[in-house]
Amino acid sequence: MIRHLNLMNFDDEISQGIVLVDFWASWCQPCLDQNPVLDEIAKEVANIADVFKVDVNDNKVISNKEGVRNIPLLILYKDGKAVARYQGIQSKEIIIKSILKLI
Repeated sequence: MIRHLNLMNFDDEISQGIVLVDFWASWCQPCLDQNPVLDEIAKEVANIADVFKVDVNDNKVISNKEGVRNIPLLILYKDGKAVARYQGIQSKEIIIKSILKLI
């Protein structure tokens, strides 16, 4: 299940393990097109990684801190450190392969 992050829980949620964060906005059609793929990823990696979303409109502080300039943007974290960034729509296979490399 994909959960939403905000300023109150962002740092805690990305601090341990493998975490994929989708930076998105409701007005961004490519972001909405990516949602079904993210749902599939979240199900397939449920025992390996957590998947979250950050609405860039509601969380400008996080977006600025993480250097989000364009969306959709997926950032893959391992123990709180960003290890990969994926700009634009991505395939499930690319993201899952990247997650599995971090195990």
